[in-house]
Amino acid sequence: MERKGYNKKAAKIWFMAGVCFALAVMMTFAIPQSALSGSPNDLEAKAVLKSAKTFLDAEVRRDYPAVYACFAPSSTYTVTHNYEQYLAQARQLPDRIVAYRIIRVSYIQNQEDRKTYPAVDKVAQVEVEVTFLHPPTQKRSEMNIGFIFLKEGGKWYKS
Repeated sequence: MERKGYNKKAAKIWFMAGVCFALAVMMTFAIPQSALSGSPNDLEAKAVLKSAKTFLDAEVRRDYPAVYACFAPSSTYTVTHNYEQYLAQARQLPDRIVAYRIIRVSYIQNQEDRKTYPAVDKVAQVEVEVTFLHPPTQKRSEMNIGFIFLKEGGKWYKS
């Protein structure tokens, strides 16, 4: 016999709601810190992505001073080429970047060769789908490129 005012369906719903709430509370305490937003790896990846976007946006705008400013101070290129040399080379390139889509940060790792690169703390790779334009023919081509970024003095730069 069913008691007056007792509804089996409502009881099941309340029971399931209680179970779900209990599971949600337990999962909150079971999730490792690295999986939460704001973890050191997450913040590092965001910083790398910001540097990649700054670099690639400057490339698309053909803002040569901004592109050169994205290069790591200790990179082999900036050590061997001043801005005027870079500018001459950049202006001679037959193709230019007109669009891009960042796919992911492939890796971020500590830089372990302190003897060769003492100023570099970390190394990262950003996978990007880049669209190039060949101005004489207006032909476009796409290429997947892994751009390397270096962390120096707390800031990420294009290698």
